[in-house]
Amino acid sequence: MLIDSHCHLTYEPMVSDIQKVLDLCEQNQVSKILTIGTNLETSKKSIQIAESYKNIFCTIGLHPNEAERDAVNFTEIKNLARSSKKIIGIGETGLDFYYNKEKEKSAIQIDMFEKHIELAQETRKPVIVHTRSADKETLEVIKKIKNTREIDFVIHCFTGNTNFCYKLLDLGCYISFSGIITFNKVEEICKSVEIVPLDKLLVETDSPYLSPVPFRGKKNFPSNVKFVAEKIAQIKKISFEEIAFSTSKNFNKIFLIK
Repeated sequence: MLIDSHCHLTYEPMVSDIQKVLDLCEQNQVSKILTIGTNLETSKKSIQIAESYKNIFCTIGLHPNEAERDAVNFTEIKNLARSSKKIIGIGETGLDFYYNKEKEKSAIQIDMFEKHIELAQETRKPVIVHTRSADKETLEVIKKIKNTREIDFVIHCFTGNTNFCYKLLDLGCYISFSGIITFNKVEEICKSVEIVPLDKLLVETDSPYLSPVPFRGKKNFPSNVKFVAEKIAQIKKISFEEIAFSTSKNFNKIFLIK
């Protein structure tokens, strides 16, 4: 059985029919789903969804692209952190300098990233990390924290090069791959798939985005995580069953799921 370690059930078309999502998962041997909070509204909605279904879990957090606008809401995020046993992670947080590299706004993202990490430490939960065009700064923040405390980081939807991947692995991070690895011209990302050991590997959809081949151009669903696992098995030249077993074992270990 597989686990989708990162999706957004609070978005359409999934939020309107969660049972359909679960039925598709059952048909495709996906046993658990982690829905991710990206702002105060989706964090609250994620909790509501997770509380309503046994095999759905959630996180809470503020996406880095919303850090400046939503920083005022972080106190409310903190207040939510212990409100439900179905909250198993903090984030999605991190750094995204792709569209904006202004020093002031970058500093706000770094500050919010560090605040999320502090909350994760306080609640003993892993951190779900979004990183884009910010390799150096992401490594600096994680390294600083890793030097002083024990905490797990999940790098979601990894799209970096092997150098970045090796450095994250050296810091003990878990690496999650999405349907992007099924696209054309992603050789560098596939090289990173090769080097991530099985005990540091996760799979995700990031649905409703990033539909894998053969569903590109359509809305994505958690059930499509099987295509990610199949591609990883192909790249690593091992069985699909081994990928399913290892990634599910890692998920349950990281997020303390029995």
